[in-house]
Amino acid sequence: MSELVTPPLPFPPGWDPAPAPAPAGPARPERRRGLLGSLLAVLAGGAKYGVALLKVGKFGPTLVSMVLSLGALTLFYGPAFGLGLLALIAVHESGHLLFARREGVAVGMPVFLGPFGAVIGLRQPPRDARQEAVIAIGGPVVGTAGSLAVLLWGLTLPDGYLHGLLVSLAYFGFFLNLFNLVPMSPLDGGRVASALSRWANLLGLAVVAGLVVVMAGAGTLNPFLVLILLLGGLSTVQRFRQARVHPEYAVMAPATRLWIGVAYLGMLAITAIGMSVTHGLLPVHAGL
Repeated sequence: MSELVTPPLPFPPGWDPAPAPAPAGPARPERRRGLLGSLLAVLAGGAKYGVALLKVGKFGPTLVSMVLSLGALTLFYGPAFGLGLLALIAVHESGHLLFARREGVAVGMPVFLGPFGAVIGLRQPPRDARQEAVIAIGGPVVGTAGSLAVLLWGLTLPDGYLHGLLVSLAYFGFFLNLFNLVPMSPLDGGRVASALSRWANLLGLAVVAGLVVVMAGAGTLNPFLVLILLLGGLSTVQRFRQARVHPEYAVMAPATRLWIGVAYLGMLAITAIGMSVTHGLLPVHAGL
């Protein structure tokens, strides 16, 4: 199972990764050069120690990709937010691992893709649509729980840098898991909703296409969304083809289908509410 879990979006509204406002004038290019230097240092370290990390066996690609992804996320979001975002992505992926092992399905370790999230591969195909849906929803379930834990931690702290950082990370975490629930493969929601009906993928295509059109109308063309839309189109065609060739794959008891639907709608509601609540708690800085 492969997935793309987080688009390279700007900071959540009101969040500034630096503890102090950036100086005006020539200081901003210096800041960019500093971030670029940090990224190059991380990449150089990853290249230097990559061979050694690969020697640890199956964890090698995961560790190397984590180091490189941390460098890329630092460049996009700053070191503190980048590290927190990488941790939230790792928590999301751990949900797939846990649910897959609970189902008795062997999976590989995740490979991180910087601002594009991570991918994780099944070493054997799911038995049926029910099993695929269970493994897919594991990421949003555990990932949302992680975001909630971050939010609760932040709420225990007084107003300040760490409080703002944690609330902003929680906001992004809820968004990350909500976006993954869009009913279109290769997103998790497509794998869950396909257990209800393969036609759900057409709804997901419409949602993503609508986002692309709205952002293009605003003068921004997000390449991540375009890529997801193209992959979603190919995946949807494959879903309908599979339904004709292997109709038995989607067969399940009505009660099972009902519980999958309840779980899916419940996660949509929880992540949307979590995102709405944290949006109201985001720190607001003058000029942002």
